[in-house]
Amino acid sequence: MTKKRISRRAFIETAATASAVGALAASGTLSFSKRATAMSYEDYNKLMKHYDKGKRTFSFCEMCFWNCGLHVYTRGKRVHKIEGNPWHPNNYGHICAKGNSGIYELYDPNRLKFPMIRTGERGSGKWKKVSWNEAFEYIGKKLKPIIDKYGPQSLATFVHGTGEEPFKILARVLGTPNVVVPAYSQCLGSRSMGWYLTYGTIPSGHNPYDTRNAKYMISFGRNVTGAIQVREAEFLVEGLRKGGKLVVLDPRFSELAAKAYKWLKIRPGSDMAFALALMHVLIRDDLVNYEFIEKYCYGFDLLADHVKQYTPQWAEKETDIPSKEIEHIAWEFAEASPNAIAFPARRFSRYGNDTQTVRAIAILNALIGNWGMPGGFWMRTRFPIDLHQESYCISSSHLHPLPLPEVPKIERADGASSEKFPLSPTNLGRENGMIDATISGKPYPIKAWLVYGTNPILSSANAKKLLLKEAFKNLELIIDVDVIPNDVSWYADIILPESTYLERYDMPHIQADKYPFIALREPAIKPLYDTKTSWEIAKGIAKQFGLEKYYSLTPKEMQEKVISMLPKEKQKELKEKGVYVYYDTNPYPQAAGTPLRFNTPTGKIELYSTILSKYKDKFGDSYYPMPKYKPVERPQKGQFRLLFGRVPEHTHSRTQNNELLHELFPVNKVWVNDKVAKKMGLSNNDKVILHSETTGEDSLPIEVFVTDLIREDCVFIAHGFGHISKGLKIAYHLGASDSFLCSNDVDPISSAGAFLNGFVTIKKV
Repeated sequence: MTKKRISRRAFIETAATASAVGALAASGTLSFSKRATAMSYEDYNKLMKHYDKGKRTFSFCEMCFWNCGLHVYTRGKRVHKIEGNPWHPNNYGHICAKGNSGIYELYDPNRLKFPMIRTGERGSGKWKKVSWNEAFEYIGKKLKPIIDKYGPQSLATFVHGTGEEPFKILARVLGTPNVVVPAYSQCLGSRSMGWYLTYGTIPSGHNPYDTRNAKYMISFGRNVTGAIQVREAEFLVEGLRKGGKLVVLDPRFSELAAKAYKWLKIRPGSDMAFALALMHVLIRDDLVNYEFIEKYCYGFDLLADHVKQYTPQWAEKETDIPSKEIEHIAWEFAEASPNAIAFPARRFSRYGNDTQTVRAIAILNALIGNWGMPGGFWMRTRFPIDLHQESYCISSSHLHPLPLPEVPKIERADGASSEKFPLSPTNLGRENGMIDATISGKPYPIKAWLVYGTNPILSSANAKKLLLKEAFKNLELIIDVDVIPNDVSWYADIILPESTYLERYDMPHIQADKYPFIALREPAIKPLYDTKTSWEIAKGIAKQFGLEKYYSLTPKEMQEKVISMLPKEKQKELKEKGVYVYYDTNPYPQAAGTPLRFNTPTGKIELYSTILSKYKDKFGDSYYPMPKYKPVERPQKGQFRLLFGRVPEHTHSRTQNNELLHELFPVNKVWVNDKVAKKMGLSNNDKVILHSETTGEDSLPIEVFVTDLIREDCVFIAHGFGHISKGLKIAYHLGASDSFLCSNDVDPISSAGAFLNGFVTIKKV
C-alpha cells in the first residue's frame, strides 16, 4: 500500500510539472534542446508569478512542541500549503517533515470528529455519538459524585501541549493539586534539575546552546539532527560548516553521530564517568579558566580534590573509551574554550543517576568559563510586555478577568515535593508517581483522570501492566481530549475532540529567548467537524460546577488584549509578519563585560551544591554535593539493554497515523549488532519478539535491522510505535512499544523516570 501511495503522489506531481512545462512550450516561451529539458529558473519564476497561493494566515506549528512559525495558505475553504515564517526565530522560514505534514493531520480520516461516550467495556471500541451539551452533562454527573465522596484531589489531570493551560486552570478552580506535566517526569526533569542545582536556572525547552559559533562541541547523547527541532539542528550544522568540531557520545550511530568528528561508542550509563575524567584532566593540566572560576564559581577547591580519583585510566574501564582519547578530547575542549560547549540530551530520563550526570556536564562547562559567551551559552531574556496590566491577572500564558484561587494546599498524590522527593517541583508532578497512586490508593484514592494531548500508555514504563491491568480498573472516570483516537482514547469513558492548530485561535506564543518574541496563531479555516478548542472544552466542564467565570475571555479576545499592550508600530509589525522580535537584549553578557548573576544560594555557579549538602546525611551519596560516580547495572549473558529514542519523521507517539510521515518512516525495527546477529542466526528483516526481563512482557513482532553501528550489549528501537488503539487505522499494532518493556526506575533527586535500565532477550518468530 505504501508503494502505491508514493507512486501515485509522484505521478501526480510529475504530471503537474509536465503540464506546466507543456503549456509554456506550446506558448512558445520555453525551448528544448537534446541536452537540457528542464524548465529554466527564469521561466519557473514567470510561472510562479501566476500561481495563486491563496489567503495567508499566521500560525505556529503543533506537530511537535518547538512551535515553528508558519504561513498557512488556503484556497476556498481548504488548506493547501504550509510554509515556514521567514521572520520567526524558531525556524527562520524552514520547516521539517513533521511541520509539512500538518495538513495530513487536519484531513486525517481517522480524526476524532465529535464527542463520544463509551457504551461497551473499556477497550471494546463501542461508542455513541453525543452533542457537546450531553458530553459536558455526562462529565458533571460522573465527576461531581466522585469529588463529593473522595474530595477534589481524587481528580488527576495530565496535560501536554500549547493547549494545556485551560486544564491547569480547571484543576486549580476545582481544587485538585494533582496536575501532571509529563514533559518533566518523562523527559526534561533530570536535565532541568541538574542545571538548576548548578547555575540556578534551567536550559528551557529551546536550548541556549550556541552551537552556531562553537569551535568544539561534546554531545552527551543528544541527537540534534535526529530528534529534530529546526533552529537547533540548523545552528549546529552551521557551526560545523564554519569549522566547529563535534564529539558524539552514544551507544549507537545516530543521525548526529553521522556528522561527528568523533563518535565514541560509550557504555550506557557511564556518561558521568567520562565527564568526571575530563574534569580531572582539565584541572590536572591547569587548563581551566581560573579567572572565571575565582569570580563566578563556588567550591572549586573541593571539586579539584574530589575529581583526583577519576583518572582517564579509571574512566576507560567504565566507559570503554581509551584513556588517551579522553585526554585528547579534554585538551581540544580546553583549547577551543570559551567557544566550546558540552551539552546533555533533552530527554535525560535514563539510568537513575541522571541529575548528577547533568551536574557533571554543567560543571564541565563552568570550568572553561563559557557562560554568556559566543560558542558557549547565550542568555535568555523575557519578552518585555506586562501581562498584569489593568485588572487582569496572568496564569502561565493566559489572561483572566478574575484572580484564580490559591493553589490547593493538599498533599500531592504522586509524591512531588514530598519528604521522599523534596526537590521535585510541585507544579509539574510525576506521571510515574500518579500511576502508582492510582493503583495503591495512597496517600488517598485517585478516581478520575483527565488526559489532554498526551498518551501515558506509550510514554510510561511498564504501561501494559501498570495502566491497562491495574490503574484503569481503579478509575471511575477517564476523560480524554485529543485530535486523534490515541491509546488512552480507546480506553476512555468519554472522548472530547479538540480542533487542530490550523482551525483555532490561541493565545500568542510569547517566548523568552536569545531575542525574545511574540507570535500569532489564527485559524486558517473553520473547524471541519464538531470539535472545540481546549479553552472551550475546559470552560464547558467548568460550567457544570458553576466556574465558567474564569473563562469569560475567548482566546481571540485574549490575543487582541495582548496585542493592544504593544506600541502601535509593533502591533503593525506583528500583524504584518505574524511575529515581533525584540532585539534589544544582551545575549552574551560576559563577552560584553557585564557582570554575571546566578540564582543560587551562593550567588555563584555551584560546583559544590549547597542545596544537595543539606540532604546528603538523610539520602546518602545520591545527594552528594558533587557528582559521585556509581556504576549502573549491566545486562546479564544473553540479555541486551533496551535503548530507545526519537527519529526525524515522528513526534513521540503522536504522528504514526499521519499518512505522510508513515510513508517516510512506516515502522520501527530493532537494531541488533552484526556480531550478535550472526551468533543468533538473525538476518535483516527477520521477525523477532523482544521479551523484557524487567517487566515480563513480550513485544509485538518486530523486524531486525542488522548493523555494526550499535554496541553488542544493546538493542535500539524508535519510540512511539506499537499502538494498541484500533482507532488508528494506519498505526495499529505496527512495530513494538518500548513502554511495555522499559524500566520504571526513578532518579532520586529529580524524581523523573529512568527508562533505560530495561533488559530484553530476543526470540526469533
